Amino acid sequence: MIDLYYWTTPNGHKVSIFLEEAGLEYAVKPVHIGRGEQFSDEFLEIAPNNRIPAIVDRAPADGGQPLGLFESGAILEYLADKTGRFLPRAGRERYVVLQWLYWQMAGLGPMAGQNHHFRLICAGDGRLRHRALCAGDGPTLWRA
Repeated sequence: MIDLYYWTTPNGHKVSIFLEEAGLEYAVKPVHIGRGEQFSDEFLEIAPNNRIPAIVDRAPADGGQPLGLFESGAILEYLADKTGRFLPRAGRERYVVLQWLYWQMAGLGPMAGQNHHFRLICAGDGRLRHRALCAGDGPTLWRA
């Protein structure tokens, strides 16, 4: 059984989709990031970076004590290795898949998140429209 510490974000969805597709048993442990639950002592024991998702695998592949992991890319790689699914075990093909995983984690994912963040703040409720970041007739970050 795997405990999935989760909130409804793209990173949270990545891990829950993997668990579903792999047919693994898991229990969702909601971490309401809007309330700051990611800063609780209990959660920080598992994810010292205070970010979701995180997992605790109660039956790890090595048969040892429960294993806690954080960071969606590390979790996905671990689960792929544990199940033997969605990631070749060795060789060139493994690295081809991993390069795309790492690209998504370090490139596309953060940029998409920042785009959403600035559009929400600048166009959403107008809190920052009066500031140089969003306002004016010239080029601005949120119009990029």
